[in-house]
Amino acid sequence: MKRLSPIPEDFAPDPDSAGNPEDDLRSLMDELKDAVSAPRAAERDLAAAARALSRAAGALHTTSNGASDYGPKLRLGVFLDTANLTDRGSDDPIRVDFAKLLAHVSDGRRTVHARAYCPIYADFNGRLEHQRSVAPVWDMGYDIVTKPIKVFADGTRKADLDLVLVVDVIRRLPTMDVVALMSGDGDYVPMVEYLREHGVRVEVYSFADAIAEELRLAANAWHDISSLTSVHVGAPAPKRSRSRAGAAASSA
Repeated sequence: MKRLSPIPEDFAPDPDSAGNPEDDLRSLMDELKDAVSAPRAAERDLAAAARALSRAAGALHTTSNGASDYGPKLRLGVFLDTANLTDRGSDDPIRVDFAKLLAHVSDGRRTVHARAYCPIYADFNGRLEHQRSVAPVWDMGYDIVTKPIKVFADGTRKADLDLVLVVDVIRRLPTMDVVALMSGDGDYVPMVEYLREHGVRVEVYSFADAIAEELRLAANAWHDISSLTSVHVGAPAPKRSRSRAGAAASSA
């Protein structure tokens, strides 16, 4: 803080001055006010630096999924509740190309985990990749996690893969900045809330007619797969834009 010398108590106006003493005192007080309110050099430099930083931040190109052209890429974990997205009615023409969906979600980010959870039948005689829940995600870029389906006496079937998925996500929490949960199941709400409390961004991908409202509200963002036509089976592969470095090199 700038320190000012106090005005002497025995202050007297200049006897040679022909002006009014009150006017002289008022003029002196105005000069003091100007000295106090005038910006110092350090303050001007700080203000200029803040304005420059604001302009630089505004110039950064950030996409809707949080990815940026500048700085390190966000670490992404993709967790696919396969049955939730593949068990669709026969009248639904939309089928998901899970390789395209993974590429869409990963664009501009660094995928550190991509796991698909698939319930299987233990008495199935064919190869694993031919099981109904595994076939859509086989060789699509995911680590396949399976668990046999339990069939109870009343015909009820259960695999509890949602619990396996939750445990896997929590164990990997320190390695991720963003989690893409591909499911509309409301049972994942506590996990989503836990992740967000620990600073992890959570994005949910599901069909509009199969999203629990509480899950949609709990996540940072929800994406309707029905409207993501680029990830549907039969859609043309997206054209990859060249990176800034690649474009600069080719133009040199």
